Amino acid sequence: MAGEKHLSGSQLSATARAVIHQKMADHGDQMNELVWAVVLLDRAETARIATAIAEQPRLARPSTGDATELNTALPPRYFELQDQLRDRARSLAAAAKDWDSRVVARSYGQLAETCVACHEVYLKPR
Repeated sequence: MAGEKHLSGSQLSATARAVIHQKMADHGDQMNELVWAVVLLDRAETARIATAIAEQPRLARPSTGDATELNTALPPRYFELQDQLRDRARSLAAAAKDWDSRVVARSYGQLAETCVACHEVYLKPR
């Protein structure tokens, strides 16, 4: 989002960084499995993994202004990307059930696009 300030991973507290790192590692494992399911046209496995991504526990948006609440350390963009990831994973799961390979490929690409957008904000370039 143009002009929006983001907290990079290095600007987050150690606790917030650890939580996000673990979530990204889990998503990375799932995305590795998912790419193979999509490429090998395995509709059941594609739907299973996409559904698992969509149903993962999410961090709740901060409900109070309490600075001790972990979620207050995360910027609003994190929650937007978290919601987008869930929505795009649901779309991929639905596309896998109908299996139009072009729609599945596009849906997978949109899901991966969300991952890249989040990494751009939270991962330090190597």
